[in-house]
Formats: sequence, C-alpha cells, structure tokens
Amino acid sequence: MSSIPLVETPDSDEAIRVFAEIQDELGGIPSLFRIYAHHQGLLLANWQKFKAVMLHGCLSAQLKEAIGLAVSADNHCDYGIYHHSTSLQMLGVTPDEVMRIRTDPKNVHFSEKEHALFDLARNANTSPDDHRQHLIAEARKLGAGDDELLEALGVMELVLGFNHLAEVLDLVPTRTPHQK
Repeated sequence: MSSIPLVETPDSDEAIRVFAEIQDELGGIPSLFRIYAHHQGLLLANWQKFKAVMLHGCLSAQLKEAIGLAVSADNHCDYGIYHHSTSLQMLGVTPDEVMRIRTDPKNVHFSEKEHALFDLARNANTSPDDHRQHLIAEARKLGAGDDELLEALGVMELVLGFNHLAEVLDLVPTRTPHQK
C-alpha cells in the first residue's frame, strides 16, 4: 500500500478536469496520478509532460514504451515494469517480445535508428556520468534528428522520475479498464 493515500475524487475543479482528461486518454486513472492529485500543480505539470512525451511526439508509442520498460527494469521499479509491459501488450507486442525488451534488447524488432535511440536513453539512465557523444553521433548517423534525440531522452527522464516516486512511496499499480 502506498505511503500516501490515493485520491479517488479530487477536490478542485482543475484536478477534476485533469482526471477527466486522463480518463479519456488512458481509460482509467493510474495510481501515480492519483498520488499527484494531492498537489494540483504537480498533477497538472506531470500530466502535461506525460502527454507531450508519451502520447504525442515523433517517436512511435512502441519505442517510447520500450524505453520506459528498459528504464524501469534497470531501476528495479515494479510499478514501471508493470505499466510499460501492459502498455506494450496493449500496442500488440507479444509477451515474449516484451520479455526480450527487458532481457535481450539487441534482438528486438526495431530499426537501426530506433535501436540507437533506445541505447542512448538507456545509457543516459544507467550511466549518467558518461557524456555519450558516441551514442548521439551513432543515432544521428542513422538519421535521428534533434527532436528524436530529445524525445528519447525525455522519455527516460520522465520514467526515471516516475520510478523514483513510485519506489519511495511504495506505489502499487492500478489497472485501467483497457488492461486485463
């Protein structure tokens, strides 16, 4: 059980609006956003960033969820592993392929450019002191633009923050109607 109780019904019009938008986009309100509802500014800011990074942008949803899964696995975050695995399966990725993303990502069915972006994001999470210019150069050589580089790193950054919050607060994943 979480160290902070989940908000079932927000007490402000703005938080109610954000919950309605999350419900419409995701089919349910993940427990992470129910925690953020205790602080309206954080709820709004994190929902806006989630939308910009995970729901919109130039990278495929599958690549972004794969980055999220790898970052969560590297951070030993059960909450993130659950959510990103479930999201990948909802996108049509088989359970075997989801496991391969976690255990053998070199053999995942991504393009060379997607592999380069995946490797950049994962390395940025696991080796933050590595300046990784070689990984940026490799991704650029394979056709990645600055927007794609930033988005891959933005996914890593968002997931890393969510992982830390989930772990510190012992957050348990909640299923949305679209998840089995």
